[in-house]
Amino acid sequence: MKSLIFKNIWHLAILLLVSCASKKEITYTAPDDGLLQEELLDTLVITSGANVIDSLPKEFRATKTMEYDILHTKLDLRFDWAKRHVHGVADLTIKPYFKPINSVILDAVGFDIHSVSNATDGKAYIYQYDGVSLNVDLGKEIKSSEKIQVRIHYTAKPDENIASGSDAITSDKGLFFIDPDDTDPDLPTQIWTQGETENNSRWFPTFDKPTERFSQEIILTVDKKFSTLSNGKKISSKLNTDGTRSDHWKQDREHTPYLAMIAVGEFDEETDTWNSIPLHYYVDKGFGRHAKKIFNHTPEMLSFFTEKLKYPYPWDKYSQVVVREFVSGAMENTGAVVFGDFVQKTERELIDNDNDYIVAHEMMHHWFGNLVTCEDWSNLTLNEGFANYAEYLWFEHKYGKNRAEHHRMNEMNGYYSQVMSGSAHPLVDYYYDDKEKMFDAHSYNKGGLVLHMLRNYLGDDVFFASLNYYLKKNENSAVEVDELRMAFEDISGQDLNWFFDQWFLGTGHPYLDVKYTYNDENKVLLVEVDQSGTPKGFHQNFRLPVDIAIYYPDGSVQFHPVVINEKKQRILIEDLKMKPATYVFDGKNVLLAMINENKTNEQYKAQFRFSPNYMDKMVAFSNTSDGNYDLLVQGMNEKHHTLRSLAINAIPDSLLFQYLPMLQEKTLSDPHSEVRHDALMRLAGSEDFDPGALCKLILDTEKSYPVIGLALELLHSVQPEKVGPYIEKLKNEDADQLAGTLVSILTEDSPENSEYISRKAKNINLYQLFDFYERLQEYFQGKSMKTLTDASEYLTEIASFKNGNMYRKYIAMVTLNKIAEDLSSRYETSANEDERKTLVNIIDKINFIVKNETNPVLKEKYEGMEK
Repeated sequence: MKSLIFKNIWHLAILLLVSCASKKEITYTAPDDGLLQEELLDTLVITSGANVIDSLPKEFRATKTMEYDILHTKLDLRFDWAKRHVHGVADLTIKPYFKPINSVILDAVGFDIHSVSNATDGKAYIYQYDGVSLNVDLGKEIKSSEKIQVRIHYTAKPDENIASGSDAITSDKGLFFIDPDDTDPDLPTQIWTQGETENNSRWFPTFDKPTERFSQEIILTVDKKFSTLSNGKKISSKLNTDGTRSDHWKQDREHTPYLAMIAVGEFDEETDTWNSIPLHYYVDKGFGRHAKKIFNHTPEMLSFFTEKLKYPYPWDKYSQVVVREFVSGAMENTGAVVFGDFVQKTERELIDNDNDYIVAHEMMHHWFGNLVTCEDWSNLTLNEGFANYAEYLWFEHKYGKNRAEHHRMNEMNGYYSQVMSGSAHPLVDYYYDDKEKMFDAHSYNKGGLVLHMLRNYLGDDVFFASLNYYLKKNENSAVEVDELRMAFEDISGQDLNWFFDQWFLGTGHPYLDVKYTYNDENKVLLVEVDQSGTPKGFHQNFRLPVDIAIYYPDGSVQFHPVVINEKKQRILIEDLKMKPATYVFDGKNVLLAMINENKTNEQYKAQFRFSPNYMDKMVAFSNTSDGNYDLLVQGMNEKHHTLRSLAINAIPDSLLFQYLPMLQEKTLSDPHSEVRHDALMRLAGSEDFDPGALCKLILDTEKSYPVIGLALELLHSVQPEKVGPYIEKLKNEDADQLAGTLVSILTEDSPENSEYISRKAKNINLYQLFDFYERLQEYFQGKSMKTLTDASEYLTEIASFKNGNMYRKYIAMVTLNKIAEDLSSRYETSANEDERKTLVNIIDKINFIVKNETNPVLKEKYEGMEK
């Protein structure tokens, strides 16, 4: 799962509403902002939490005992859209796990159970049901060599259960009806599921633990206008006389319950094949022509991972589907991956903004997670760490080392951010507080970073041979971390307990102080390494194989491999050919460690000039204190676009005039849109630059929306009369990346503008959500009562939509409060009756939202707001 769809940090304000019914005392006061830091990982969302080290529960999180095994699950499902019910018949083929059994206890949350019987002879079983567990008395002892088929007629009511959720998966309902009454013209009518962690038992009875594995059949009966998707292949499709159609999906290879899925809706579908494996791409209506680019390089990725792992893709198809209002980033359901609609972009929106990382992440799960599954959530990194590292492997293969290292730097920053919030814990954590909190920057980011260190320690041949051995030895089973360790030991011949103890079972990472002393007379370098600053509660005395890089003034480099295994350690490097220009302790950029080195400005500059490593250059440029003026030209010509942008943004304002020709050239012709954007931004800050002509040229020729958006804002600032035709043209293109810009320069209260804004407020994707709403809040300041009343209607609709995305609901509520705050200030000075009535109306809507919210995260945020 990609919980961390996004790599952004969002700061969400805590809302308060203070109001009074008296005409003279109606006020709105916004509180001081609080911070709820959240990072959406590729499939999930991670949030800073309490210090886990200080709050470990005493209970060891043991794997659930298996008394029986479900061999095959067959579901026959129909849907009552009006009631949001699932009418199901489940046939479960069950055998004892080892010892004989006379009953089975199934997970089945919030069902009406109509009957339970033997599917072979129809004999009714006695059962007990408490709303969570279904205990079926089998009427006799079933031996380990015997199988039994249990048939359950039931109705699942996911919308009527008490909903909960986490920052990673914002609702645990399991199955979701989206606009089931077809009342929202901006939303398609859909059904989709999200099973991880243990939520599929809210729509079919099962043993909802990752140790269970079964083959599967699902029959979906829906209106014939809808497409359906599930795991496996569609083996039949039958039109019924009542206008419905029954699609029969079957997967022969067994998988774990949380990977079972269904999706129902009207989609554009594109197809392809790879090595005789069918590929399907499902997107919203109108996006079909972009589908293959949305899921970029899918066939090539399948070839790459298959070759890298030396293990053929293990499933019978590979489908990818975009759904609306998804409660996570993406989900690796076997052969049927679900993505949130943030991946759905036009060809122009995909410029320098591809979906490669999340497509690679979910694909790799089909080996690590689906074929071989973590046996419990303590070992989640055996799924997610590999999926995160797949992103690095793909970038390295497809785009080169610089993009991979840029990605690794972001992964490190995400992990460090969580640690600095006080949320460090072992990577494999047998004492977690809540299984949902295992979906964090440890299981994901740190897991992938640790695998990178292991790969570099063992070498590529041993590393990938070990992965192949691990997959073959453990295919179709659940594993824990010791099985991964033993696979690496069996192939490498080494005892790797030291590595797994400190990185998988230990907490944190080392803090290293590195001091260099060079003796010119003897041409020796003394390197002193001190890891005693590693925080209390972290693993102490890390063993760190590392290559120290020594760069010489002629550009050559020597590497000196050493092993750091003491609190304080001295390394003497002799026979240097000349005085070094600089040194890099982690010379090959491998370690997950906080490293402080005593280097001068000149040594950091030499590091930037001579090291080919992306992270060395970033560290060097960021650690000099004299402005880096002598590095700017080299920086603006570096291979990776972030280094070019770094140099562009480092030009001091006083020297901008010297770089105007170079900046104009970068604005018009740099291969990466981020650099073009940043160059234009710096040009705009120069008094010697007239943006009018250049911005019009950009608006007529540029393809990248972020660059177009900046050019439009700049043109509006100097020649507002010139932007009208561009605004209308760009509104019609309906690009989310431009929505914030357009709102910021729209001034007229026209019906056309209101329609555009309301549509974007409902549908803008999560990447642009907060920027758009921040600008929307500014747009509403001082607007007419009609505009504010109309806005309050659609904002209330968004904020109160039960199945809506949590973040969209929240920011809509924030915006309602901002409108109320603005109205309160206006009313205090004007005492205008229309303003009072509008304010009261909005306060009533806020109270309605607070009163009816069921999401526990939002309920906590709204606590005390109802007035």
